[in-house]
Amino acid sequence: MATLANQSQANLQSFGQNGFNVVTGTAAQTGDYSAITVAEDAAFSSITGNNVRLNGTASTDALDGVTLAAGTTIFGKITGFTLASGKVIAYYAV
Repeated sequence: MATLANQSQANLQSFGQNGFNVVTGTAAQTGDYSAITVAEDAAFSSITGNNVRLNGTASTDALDGVTLAAGTTIFGKITGFTLASGKVIAYYAV
């Protein structure tokens, strides 16, 4: 079982206390993100991070061809992504 080393850091991260990046275009985004919330229906052309998989195999195009509805949130250690369309809010990891 994993042990959470710093509960206050986890709380800060879960509430987006390190800021966010609103992305509306198709330029590649890199950084350390803890979550991405879809503000307007969005499709990704690529996404990278820890254990991003498609049918059990590591994949940068795991979400290729999938349109996520506004209000959907993806959690995890996300290190980069490129939108094909839509608008998202990417929360920086603490």
